[in-house]
Amino acid sequence: MYLGTARHDVSAAESLNPDPRPQWTTDVGRAVRGSPALGETVVALGLAERQVVLLDRATGQPIWRQRVEGTVLSGPLLAGDRLYVATEEAPEGIVYALALKDGRRLWSRRAGSVAAPLALDGPALYAATEAGLVLRLDAEKGTVVWRRTLAGAVRAGPVPTALGLVVATTSDTVFLLDPETGAVRARSATPGAVVGTPAVSGSRLFLATTAGRLLEIALPALEVRWNRDLGDVVFGAPALRGDTLFALTRGGALWVVPSDAPAGARRHALDIAAVAGPTPTASGVLVASVSGEVLLVDAASGEIRWRARVDGPVEQPPLVHDRQLIVVGGRGAVHTFR
Repeated sequence: MYLGTARHDVSAAESLNPDPRPQWTTDVGRAVRGSPALGETVVALGLAERQVVLLDRATGQPIWRQRVEGTVLSGPLLAGDRLYVATEEAPEGIVYALALKDGRRLWSRRAGSVAAPLALDGPALYAATEAGLVLRLDAEKGTVVWRRTLAGAVRAGPVPTALGLVVATTSDTVFLLDPETGAVRARSATPGAVVGTPAVSGSRLFLATTAGRLLEIALPALEVRWNRDLGDVVFGAPALRGDTLFALTRGGALWVVPSDAPAGARRHALDIAAVAGPTPTASGVLVASVSGEVLLVDAASGEIRWRARVDGPVEQPPLVHDRQLIVVGGRGAVHTFR
């Protein structure tokens, strides 16, 4: 799943050393696009130069490379012994299933230009395109179960929930689809476009928009429970840790919002430019800038506890797994700290 869980809190219980030191750096190609997929021993990445690469997490050494047709914009999805990945290529991108062991192609399916993260829910693999086409594929065989065309491009990842499939589009609309048929169960207007994948907790959907709004929407009716003005564009995905919501604006304001009492939100100005969302951890909140700064911020005070610089731009949230911090620079370098 994109950023590890539907709440985007895969690193919430992880702690960092007080002063993390560089571990290894590996140049994998001209440019990395999308979030890395982390396994217990591997890191999978999609490259602008039409490749998927698998690295050893301990050393950074490449295990294999596989060529695909088109640029990978959304990053791979790791599930068991497979990697799923989609490409952006006019007129049609392709969704692939690759063997994790050696990168061998298991199946491929033409879908359209996919810039949004893929989503997996049991046997269902969901892909959504820049033309607004949403597809449910059989994850095992790659056959198309259904197609549904929505108004607007899809840049945020589809979100499977127990109440239906959530899809947000750049037409300032969020949809709830029937996962079995693709039928539209509900739709609701949003104050601006949603380009960062929403966070979900049960029947509660949290999303941020390019109009600078952060809001909670109740499933399945898609009713707005609250709507908070953040004062600036939000490109990255929000993250939910416990009952606290985190969002990062383009101008570097880190918002810490109690999900049940949004009027008590705190704003920490970090003086960075950011397109990636924040990563809450047990040691603080990690944020990254387009210039390559990586900061660990105290959620309560806004104090910067630690900072480092990598070769930017950093376009996806930093991730922590087993106390190893992984930061991917847009120019093709993968950096780890411990």
